[in-house]
Amino acid sequence: MEFTPGNTISMGKYHILYLGFGGLILLLTLPLRTDAELWMGLSIERLSASGWAMQDIKIDLGLAGAAQLTVQLTAASFKHDALPGGVEGIRLDCPLQLKQQTYQCSDGRLSIAKSPYGPQELKVSGEFVDSEHLTINAHGVKLAQGEIDVELELNQGRWDLALQGERLKLQRLGRLFAAHLLPKDSDLSGEAKMVAQLSGFKADPERLDLTLQVAKFAYADVEGLRVAEDGEFRLDLKAQRKGSDWRGDTRLSLSNGQFYSDPFYVEVTKEPLSVECQCQWRPSADLLLIHAAKVVVPQVMQSQGSARVDMSTGEILSAEIDLHSDRAGSLYNLFLQPMLIGSLADDVEASGTLHTQIGLKNGQLQGVRATLEDINLDDRQGLFALYGMNGRLAWNRESHPDRSHISIQGGQLYRIDFGPVDIHAHAQQGEVRLEQPVDLPLLHGTLQIDQLHSQGLLIDAPQWTTSAQVKDISLQALAEAFDWPPMEGKLHGSIPNVHYQQKRMGMDGELVIDVFGGTIRMGKLLIEEPLGRVPELFAELQLSGLDLAQITQTFSFGHIQGGLEGEIADLHLASWEPIAFNARFNTPDNDQTPHRISQRAVDNLTSLGNGVGSGLSSTFLGIFKEFRYNRIELRAKLDGNTAELGGMDHTDGGYYLVKGSGLPRIDVIARNRQVAWKTLLERLKNIRVEGMEMR
Repeated sequence: MEFTPGNTISMGKYHILYLGFGGLILLLTLPLRTDAELWMGLSIERLSASGWAMQDIKIDLGLAGAAQLTVQLTAASFKHDALPGGVEGIRLDCPLQLKQQTYQCSDGRLSIAKSPYGPQELKVSGEFVDSEHLTINAHGVKLAQGEIDVELELNQGRWDLALQGERLKLQRLGRLFAAHLLPKDSDLSGEAKMVAQLSGFKADPERLDLTLQVAKFAYADVEGLRVAEDGEFRLDLKAQRKGSDWRGDTRLSLSNGQFYSDPFYVEVTKEPLSVECQCQWRPSADLLLIHAAKVVVPQVMQSQGSARVDMSTGEILSAEIDLHSDRAGSLYNLFLQPMLIGSLADDVEASGTLHTQIGLKNGQLQGVRATLEDINLDDRQGLFALYGMNGRLAWNRESHPDRSHISIQGGQLYRIDFGPVDIHAHAQQGEVRLEQPVDLPLLHGTLQIDQLHSQGLLIDAPQWTTSAQVKDISLQALAEAFDWPPMEGKLHGSIPNVHYQQKRMGMDGELVIDVFGGTIRMGKLLIEEPLGRVPELFAELQLSGLDLAQITQTFSFGHIQGGLEGEIADLHLASWEPIAFNARFNTPDNDQTPHRISQRAVDNLTSLGNGVGSGLSSTFLGIFKEFRYNRIELRAKLDGNTAELGGMDHTDGGYYLVKGSGLPRIDVIARNRQVAWKTLLERLKNIRVEGMEMR
């Protein structure tokens, strides 16, 4: 017997078995011989219900033996709104039992020739009331080189789907479900276990519970900007649809592996890194609302916050983040140092406690509030150090009244130690301004910063201006800090308006330094990359009214009396080491001070000009401790590695460094006009001072 409708059958409250096989069901109630066999067949061009449809269906029902009913179903294709593609070549063989108007299949076989997940040979079971009430269990579904057990229940348009998977390969899963999300030619591997429950109505999913455990996770994009190795993590997701939005909770726990996302690198070994989120997704606006999130990086920091993210571009529309760390060093190494590579602060040892509140808007930093507790920063290259920092920092892109106050117990800048300092400032928009002068104790004196104003911080074009005064700076302490020959005395001076722009620091006017009884004026000051690793300085210096007695006493060079003037033109330093200069030092014309020079000073000047001392102590002149002189003059020009020396011309081709006067007369005449700069430095280092060799 065969029934072949010519039209499509849309399944409603009358199910197909009642329509086509009522007679066969009646046969089940009649006494039959055990060897009797009866078959009925039904062919349907199309069979459909809410959200699904079958094409070219053939159903055969057979009664073999006593009350043994068998169903054989074949279909050319099957489509469901929840599936990413069609299923073809379907065959189902299932022995049926009728219990309370429900057909039950406990030991069926299902074969599929083609599906989005490949061919399938499955063991199935289930229950069938009608096309709106159906339960299917399938075991061993082949997916991503692993297996999944599937339980599907349909009830008047509603559906519940349970999945449990083992040994799923991420590479295949990525191709099947996330090909549009993964960058082209990226590498993904790993193995996953999955437990998931989904439910919905017709074509609309409404709820998702997912647990995903991944081992041996590895990933790399083509550019190498995102890389993962040996990853292990667990993802728990619970989401429910509310209207057109999805709301839910997510927890990600990374228990092992190395993860790099330019410029950040994280290695997880002992304690898991965790991320928790209460989120809302609005598909219509492609908007992700993070109502509450928590991130814990063990031994580094923990943070909480909220955010709004445009999923179409990945831009953070707004965010509020509260971050706390008792290990400022670990926080710096993980998050700050990678962003500071190439800057002055890219190699710092840090410690202390930091509590920070950060605001973001439209992908830009909007505001920062930070509380510092015993923060210590020490540059490993020795450029700077800050110890015992406490206080608060406040900055906002908009105008605001909050002030910043930082106290520093002490520190170091370019090998110069400084003492306690208090800083009061106001930071808003793209500028920072001192609220009051800052007194910086250093070198037994004070550097008073009268004003400091920086701007352009938001457009990557920082510029600032400042002015300061130098009071009672100890030359002895300055010499010790830079490993110079010993000096004595105090340094006083004023620093006029200094400005910084486009990585260049310049000065308006002159820097005036009162020292050695006279004045040193520095003009045309320019420092390129002052905050870099290799700063370069250019300047011109004028010396006037200096007292040689104070200078030679300061440097222990040997005693000289008289006045001194001079200039240093075209001065060029790199990393604070001389590269070039054109210098002249001489006795001023019409100098009225006494001109006296000691035997030791003569010997040292001779050694400087000729490489060997005068040897006065071994001659009869050794009985004289001092000599009179008429004029002193020394010229030195450095260009690269060679220094040109000169003084007052002498008739035999040499030059006077000291032109004597009176009896006994001593002239210091040098012959060498060119000398390697390193050699000249060695001569300076080897000058014997008070019985000790200067290093």
